[in-house]
Amino acid sequence: MFFSWFRRRRRRRLLAEPFPREWEELLKRRVRHYGCLPAEQRRRVEQMTQVLVGEKEWAGVGRFEVTEDMRVTIAGQAAVMASGFAEPYFFDRLHTLVIHPGTVEFSSEQASRNPNLPAGLFDGIAWHYGPVVLSWRRVRRELTGRAPGRNVVLHEFAHHLDGLCGQMDGAPPLGDRQRERRWYAVTEAEFLRLAGSARRGEATLLDHYGARSRAEFFAVATECFFELPHDLSERHSELYAALADFYRQDPRAWLPRQPPVLADASGGQWVSIGRRDRRRDDVARLRALRAMPTGDALFALGLEHLRWGRAEEAARVFTRLIDADPHDEESLAHRAAARLRLGRLAEARADCEAALAIDPDDVAALCVRAELELEEGRPEEGLASANRAVEISPGDVDARLSRARLWLAIGRPRKAIADLNDAVGREPFRAEVYFERGRAKRALGRFRDAEQDIARAKLLEPDRDWE
Repeated sequence: MFFSWFRRRRRRRLLAEPFPREWEELLKRRVRHYGCLPAEQRRRVEQMTQVLVGEKEWAGVGRFEVTEDMRVTIAGQAAVMASGFAEPYFFDRLHTLVIHPGTVEFSSEQASRNPNLPAGLFDGIAWHYGPVVLSWRRVRRELTGRAPGRNVVLHEFAHHLDGLCGQMDGAPPLGDRQRERRWYAVTEAEFLRLAGSARRGEATLLDHYGARSRAEFFAVATECFFELPHDLSERHSELYAALADFYRQDPRAWLPRQPPVLADASGGQWVSIGRRDRRRDDVARLRALRAMPTGDALFALGLEHLRWGRAEEAARVFTRLIDADPHDEESLAHRAAARLRLGRLAEARADCEAALAIDPDDVAALCVRAELELEEGRPEEGLASANRAVEISPGDVDARLSRARLWLAIGRPRKAIADLNDAVGREPFRAEVYFERGRAKRALGRFRDAEQDIARAKLLEPDRDWE
């Protein structure tokens, strides 16, 4: 009680001060939303900025000094996010912001002292009830307009809001059951669509990073809601409406449309966020392939063709490898998989048996043989091959999927569900796993659960014929 009274008293003193003119000019330069806001929202942004700058602990890493300009810039962007609420929101459960000069990375010494620190390189991190950590270099880069749709401050503060109701799971506090049901229905469908697009490498408005988890989806969607509201509203109208309901504001009404293509300092083009990421991924993949020996590069290319459903192209690539080395059992097994998808069963069988003659424990070839025997009406024989594949590699999702189909074919749906549950845990965005689990649940009479799984499969792979 004493601390709440003390905090209210300190805030009244902060808010009694006039908003500094130099801060107002800084927000106009650094926070593009600020100058567009309606007067009442702008007043709330100023109030929240005063409190965030004056009340929170701002820590620089090492000798890096966090200046007043940095604090106002970051606080102003976070305040825009909360400016639609009827009363100013001061992020009371956030006590500390840690600012790194460049990319956020933790040393091995820090990791040894705190096992909760993540490994890798980051632009920002938010912990449940913990500090928000930001890269100032990333914040500055986004201020220049060179990263359309991106805003690391909004992203990490969205994580903070997400965690207010107990855990960071993509479901921020919504207030009542009806809003929670509507939120789940909309965001779950959108999340699965993004996960499917990311798996297929398709260009999307929402950053593919959002497909990593529901928490990341909420943070990425928040960035897009505030940075590219017109595009989000046009392409994902229900998601936009759900976010507008949560944040209590409609950025389309006051923020000018961001040009879809921006020029960088060198005169190059920055295209929409999803397409840019896809282009960079393609460049990285091409460089990796060029760095490999020719045979390895061709094999990787064949796997890519299989992954994206280009069975004819995959078969041609693996044929080149087999021509060079007729004893390459991996290429034989994968050409068998490609030929199976093309319906060329006799050729697939020949490749499969040739691969198993070289290596009887080749998991890919065992899976193909299991699927072939299912296609040929001999599921009991296929089950023996699938059992062997799972025994050799229990974590192989293809092996679990093949065996589940065989369990279904011989009338053992519970066994199929056990394999498919394992597969979902290992690869949660594989559409055919959900579809087969839906079929298994139908066989058990669990029709509502079955339709949910089949709907997930259709969201992940909307262009595929699932019947």
